[in-house]
Amino acid sequence: MKAMIVGAGIGGLTAAIALRRAGVETTVFERAGELREVGAGLLLAANAVRALGELGLSEKVRRLGTPASAARILSWRGETLTDVPADELEKRLGAPSAAVHRADLQGLLLRDLGEENVRLGATCSGFEQDEAGVTALFVDGSEERGDALIGADGLNSTIRTSLFGGEKPRYAGYTAWRAVVEPSHELLPWGVGFESWGSGARFGCAHIGGGRVYWFATRNAPEGEKDGPVGSSSGPKATLMKLFGGWHQPVAELIAETEECEIRRDDLYDREPLDRPWGEGRVTLLGDAAHPMTPNLGQGACQAIEDAVVLARCVREVGKDGVPSALRRYEDLRRERVAWIVRRSRALGRVGQLENPILCRLRDVALRAVPDRIQLRQFERVMLYKERSAVR
Repeated sequence: MKAMIVGAGIGGLTAAIALRRAGVETTVFERAGELREVGAGLLLAANAVRALGELGLSEKVRRLGTPASAARILSWRGETLTDVPADELEKRLGAPSAAVHRADLQGLLLRDLGEENVRLGATCSGFEQDEAGVTALFVDGSEERGDALIGADGLNSTIRTSLFGGEKPRYAGYTAWRAVVEPSHELLPWGVGFESWGSGARFGCAHIGGGRVYWFATRNAPEGEKDGPVGSSSGPKATLMKLFGGWHQPVAELIAETEECEIRRDDLYDREPLDRPWGEGRVTLLGDAAHPMTPNLGQGACQAIEDAVVLARCVREVGKDGVPSALRRYEDLRRERVAWIVRRSRALGRVGQLENPILCRLRDVALRAVPDRIQLRQFERVMLYKERSAVR
């Protein structure tokens, strides 16, 4: 059996590893000419760590970054709104969470898969399929034939467009800046991380290993708005200092320590979850191509990793002759869970990005009043990884 994966992000590489573990010959096709480091961190929550554990990778992953300090939300003044201990979450979920650099995780997955199984500079333009197989088409005129095609090519997926048309994703209403910095002194004590909420803006940070701190900032803004040139009064650093200069320590200090050219800005998007199968015949979608979500729950990469493990398990159980049914089984197992997380993340973002001062004060009071057991129960629903029993 031969599978083709379009996209060498976290989900695509994990899917390739999982499928090869299941005995499937798998090749990843990536349009970029090289896999470059992206200045961003990500949360590998307990559900992702457990899923990677099924592939024998959990110990390697744990050594990549630092243990995540979970559920600590502050006001913009530094007052604690909620603080659920990471050790309590780990005890309930049976696995730790970790904050890692995205490029470190991508590198680990690439090494495990083997670079020879990834073709760079391969831009997929679509596909054709029949009862016997599927053919991936590339812009240079080349073709590849296989038994299954998995679109793991992100928010603006070519494979999704070929399946369902080019409907635009939904703008969340706010933009995000992010960067990785190596502070010159201990601005953030090791192991400490937090997210702070203000009026129409948020700031969060965490250690991601190697003396590095990942931070992100959000602000309500029109879609497509851009920063001015680096070094100007309207550049990213000047804009961020105006927004966050009066916030509690070490928010402004982390921004000030960051090289301005390393600050990346992106508008945030999601899509309404599909109420139908994600694919047709021998073609399916995975990760952001299937269910893009805002980053408010830190579950984008985690859900792509879950997708990958469940997909491989379904394919292994059915075999080459039943590829379409295996893909539909995978989609059925994943659809309800990811739809809930997409909508939950969207709702949390709306609360975090409230701009009216009165509503912000009411929000902060309400957060303080939520008992820890309720907070833990909400995290459990997000991070409990249950598909194993569903498949078996």
